Amino acid sequence: MKLSAVAVLLAAAPASASFFTNNTNAQQNMWSTFKTEYGKQYSTVKEDAKRFAIFIENMRIVDERNAAELANGGEAVHGITKFADLSQDEFKAQYLTSQPPAQKSTDRIELPAPKSDSGLVDWTNVYTTPVKDQGYCGSCWAFSATEQIESDYMRQEGGYEILSPEQIVQCDSTSYGCSGGWTEHAYRYVKTAGGLDTEEDYPYTSYSGLTGTCSSSTPVVSISGYSTISGESSMASYVQSTGPLSVCLDASSWSSYSSGILSVCGTSVDHCVQAVGVDASSGGYWKVRNSWGTSWGESGFIRLAYGSNTCDITNDPTYVSIA
Repeated sequence: MKLSAVAVLLAAAPASASFFTNNTNAQQNMWSTFKTEYGKQYSTVKEDAKRFAIFIENMRIVDERNAAELANGGEAVHGITKFADLSQDEFKAQYLTSQPPAQKSTDRIELPAPKSDSGLVDWTNVYTTPVKDQGYCGSCWAFSATEQIESDYMRQEGGYEILSPEQIVQCDSTSYGCSGGWTEHAYRYVKTAGGLDTEEDYPYTSYSGLTGTCSSSTPVVSISGYSTISGESSMASYVQSTGPLSVCLDASSWSSYSSGILSVCGTSVDHCVQAVGVDASSGGYWKVRNSWGTSWGESGFIRLAYGSNTCDITNDPTYVSIA
């Protein structure tokens, strides 16, 4: 398999390597490679210069994140991703806009301790649909809810449907479309609406950041409710024995994630995704499916260190009951 230019650069660079440089020629070479690799074009010379300055500042941030991983004994590698021309504020505004409610469910399920010697239990090719891409819309919450409904439909009913996050984005009046929402709100909408339509019949159109208006739908999968798991140990036990979980967490440092097990992360919840696998052994990890396309991370996935509530992954783990 032929690697991209940026992938080659990342593969050759250990976490201790420095991405930031004061060398003007090196900066321009990195910038040109980035633009070519990700098809970046800017409307004016002024905009190009602005994005270049942000890119160079992000290289400083990449180095800081790699240094923090090393200091914490972690192995994740941060580097040049498709978000490298966005400021940290722009990245948060466009991709990290979950809206945690003031009160979340306190009725949480506790399970026995997970097995610590089973290695990675991964449901990716069993109870999940392909990795999706939310685009410039802050609709992670809708994608996470939709993916969980898809997974639980496969698990509970033996069916397979790629469902419509757009229906939730446009029609859930208790959330804010591309400006954010929360998975429980999405679940409640789906239950009240009688279910979700397919992606084919209600396609995703909010990629550019415009929510659009709610349209009529013909639901094919409905739910009767949702349940919440209590704590990382119970979460691991559930994923080991049963299937994926929707999770909401802090992804503010994910803009530069390239590979490896991430161990340094914040705790300000701003993103919803899906935990699709877990290795609960010492030095183990969560395998998490994101909604930023397959060109990000490890083919659309990220690994988070297990056992230390990395990124506050225990904040709101849920699954649904299919009606």
